[in-house]
Amino acid sequence: MNLFSRKLDILVAVDISSAAVKLVELGKVRGGFELKSMAIVPLPRDVIVENEIIDSMTVTQALEDAVRIASPSSHDVAFAVSGNALIIKTVNMPLMTELQLEASIEFEADQHIPYDMEDVYLDFQILGVTEDGTEMEVVLVACKRDVIEAYQQVIQEAGLTVKCVDCAVFALENATEILIESALDSGEAPGEVDVSVHALANIGANFTNINILHGGQMAFVRDQFFGGNQLTQEIQEAHGISFQAAEQMKLENFSGIDDVAIENYFTALADELVRTLDFYAVRHADFPVQKLFLSGGGALVPGTAEQVEQRLGIDTKVLNPFSVIKSSPNKFDPDYLNKIGPMMMVPVGLALRSFDK
Repeated sequence: MNLFSRKLDILVAVDISSAAVKLVELGKVRGGFELKSMAIVPLPRDVIVENEIIDSMTVTQALEDAVRIASPSSHDVAFAVSGNALIIKTVNMPLMTELQLEASIEFEADQHIPYDMEDVYLDFQILGVTEDGTEMEVVLVACKRDVIEAYQQVIQEAGLTVKCVDCAVFALENATEILIESALDSGEAPGEVDVSVHALANIGANFTNINILHGGQMAFVRDQFFGGNQLTQEIQEAHGISFQAAEQMKLENFSGIDDVAIENYFTALADELVRTLDFYAVRHADFPVQKLFLSGGGALVPGTAEQVEQRLGIDTKVLNPFSVIKSSPNKFDPDYLNKIGPMMMVPVGLALRSFDK
């Protein structure tokens, strides 16, 4: 099985997180892409915990509901994995071709991945040659087979066929590329998105996927155990209410939330991002991040971009893939797409794999 395929003959993306099941189908149209079908089905808390499916029947039902709502043209899908389901390491290796590395990947990975090679799916991506020209930087990605197979099972039980597994941080990069291309075509860049080094941070419920691009090429990737649920827990403790009530308050009555809870969350978020940027700087001290792009459900929290920019001193924007993907207003409410856009970056990027050259 090719874990992270670069080219898919499918159109339907399935993104299963601890908070929701998301389904996206795109089509190619003149001048870009079009949203053909989409669904978001929330999942109850603790159905998926740290990427482990605890209640497979509920996840399968959510997938069936998503298919019923979206009515996609195909039941062949790709899905993305992230968080602690993955081990992602950037390592230096001897110079070799991609074919040579593919032939020796298990030997190379065995030195860096703390699992038996028979127990994981492996893939890699060559980032480029090191500054001194003697080695190359390679991203190694491994995912335990039992995790992949558990997700495959619930997807298949929903009547869908898995054609490929992708990585959330790579899908995030793919979605960002069309936003950059659109900005370049419209003349919006470099003022908005055409910068030499920028970081992408997709803030989910429990995990944040981070991908740092240098000149449009991936330079650093990392998944962090931090997300919007941390704010929910802060609200829960500050107001002495249930997690469900705190989540509802976060979504519907943000102005009523205790200021200390919000401050604690934004401080913790900034600390996590700084930690990642520090890791990146160890390898790339001469190429500091110039711009930070946020996405995911966590990016919908009011004031997030402003707070992050203030605390990190880096120009920060929220990404919305539907700002460049066409859609029929008769089929999809433009205001709704605007509202949910930031949380759809990963499934959109995954769906775009169908059109990779």
